[in-house]
Amino acid sequence: MTDDTHDLLMQKVMDYLKASEEFETRPSKNTSRTARRELRELMRLAKTRQDEIMAHYNEVLEGFRKDQKWQGRRKHPLI
Repeated sequence: MTDDTHDLLMQKVMDYLKASEEFETRPSKNTSRTARRELRELMRLAKTRQDEIMAHYNEVLEGFRKDQKWQGRRKHPLI
């Protein structure tokens, strides 16, 4: 089963919280590496999700422009 980026991001948040808690209770080189690795993965997934959201927004906006639906949302027709 493949998860979408949002689900992976939420799972990685939980993994990071676990690693961070372990680092706080038992600071060591190994636990700090694990926490930092989880953070790097979290940042990578966040960037991927950001790109997905922007692409989806652009698709919706393009659809509104093609269908002229955005015209009804304007306060003044000439603005």
